[in-house]
Amino acid sequence: MEELRQALRVQGRVIYALILREALGKYGKSKLGYLWGLVEPIVQILILVFIFSALGRKSPTGGDLAVFFTTGIIPWMIYSNIANRLSGALGANQALMSYPHVTPLDVLLGRLLLEATTLIIVFGIIVTVLQVIGKSVPIYDFYNVLVSLFLIIFFAAGIGMINATIRIYFDSWDRLFSAVNRPLYFLSGVFFTASSLPPQARKWLEWNPIFQYIEWLRSGFFSTISTNYIKYDYAVGCAFFMLFIGLLSVYLSRHKARNFI
Repeated sequence: MEELRQALRVQGRVIYALILREALGKYGKSKLGYLWGLVEPIVQILILVFIFSALGRKSPTGGDLAVFFTTGIIPWMIYSNIANRLSGALGANQALMSYPHVTPLDVLLGRLLLEATTLIIVFGIIVTVLQVIGKSVPIYDFYNVLVSLFLIIFFAAGIGMINATIRIYFDSWDRLFSAVNRPLYFLSGVFFTASSLPPQARKWLEWNPIFQYIEWLRSGFFSTISTNYIKYDYAVGCAFFMLFIGLLSVYLSRHKARNFI
């Protein structure tokens, strides 16, 4: 038991060091660098609010547009940032994996924890600021908010791990994945809800797991969101299935990952 505790402490210190290294590499030494993690989603939210307001469009939920887009853009960014950042993690940390205590999974977990924690904190800050400036941001069901955030993190982690594994064998995979992934931004519910769609479009988009997670998260903020179109079992199944496949792919390619460059 003592050996297990010691091993866990060592791995914990390794992952913590990797998180610090990733944070330094992504945001730099200046504190201003960390502000970009907050500025990027705010800029996206403001642009969409401006466009929709200029067109005279209302929020499909009946609430404030800023709140509506916050609950769409942040979960999308969680998925997109994790899936893309994990893809390049093994190549960027190749030298570190020459040390026996640093495994490919540690490297991936370091980036995963940094991205997920950063965006959840940013989400909390934006929601708090919206509340302070007078926007109505009631959390109708905190449980739904929390569960949907964890599920989209698990789903994105699985996709990211699979991407990282494929890149070991096919270095140009990033460009192909980006091309395939880009249209999902417009098909995952950032701009609309399930109930606002025509039945034929909704029938197909309901099979998009990211759309399910965004709809699930919004049901925690807006009592007007219909939960009839949330496939709870499907959403949970997709998240854990992708995480399992991602972990399995990392395990099977662990030796190749240490020296694929």
